[in-house]
Amino acid sequence: MMNVKRKWRGFIPVLGLCAIFAGTAVASDSVGLFINGKSVSLNNEIKLDNGKVVAPVRDLAEAMGGRVTWDHKTHSVNIQTGATKDEVADWIREQGKKKDYYFGGLFVEEANLDRDPEPEVLARTDGGVHLGDFFIFDKQSNGSYKLIFEQPWHVESWGAAHFRADGMNPLYNIVTRTGGTGLDVREAHLMYMSDTGEWTEAWKGTLKERSVFQDNYHLTMGSYQFNDDNGELYYWQTELNAALENNELVDDGDSRTTMKVFELKQGRFMEKK
Repeated sequence: MMNVKRKWRGFIPVLGLCAIFAGTAVASDSVGLFINGKSVSLNNEIKLDNGKVVAPVRDLAEAMGGRVTWDHKTHSVNIQTGATKDEVADWIREQGKKKDYYFGGLFVEEANLDRDPEPEVLARTDGGVHLGDFFIFDKQSNGSYKLIFEQPWHVESWGAAHFRADGMNPLYNIVTRTGGTGLDVREAHLMYMSDTGEWTEAWKGTLKERSVFQDNYHLTMGSYQFNDDNGELYYWQTELNAALENNELVDDGDSRTTMKVFELKQGRFMEKK
């Protein structure tokens, strides 16, 4: 949110705004406005003023998808860009699968999951160690947001994967946490938006699994790496047992490390045989 304090003229300098380009016509103070390469017409003219490009703040903000309000008490202009938590909570209530949701720890972020110019909205709720929900909303042509993916996942993190597979939209690594009594599991989900607008899981692997039995626990640790030379995904997994009291390894002969290789087939990484 941007706060413009005190008095304002209704025009602001257009400086340093990414994806905005202005060009002047010959022998004219009129300025053309382009956002993401598309020409945009405003209700009020953009002009040159003493060598600076100035534009009406409301028209410019709304052209970029922002919402502008005037606060009489503080005498300030408020510009809100992106979806707010309250808005996303309303979308979840209206479109979600369940009747009741816990909105404590609601986290919202915009990310471009496909090739269109409009970012999607990712949201997660935190209801406890293993409890939560995960949502993705896609912006429609009429400006509304549609729920396209929902899972009862406790999501610990998400972010763009460190590699790009040929022929696919950007991959996102979603780390989830599940479990119960004596069991704690963290998994990586490599997911992407298909060309048909479906949120698709390309691969899933265990990062950590800890199961307790009597005085010992069984521990599985995993990691993956993408080989961009041949488009294959490598997954390593180590299994071992440890004493619950001091976390020291138990030499019972069951510790082992394995590796699996996956190749991309029809939008998913399948294990090579």
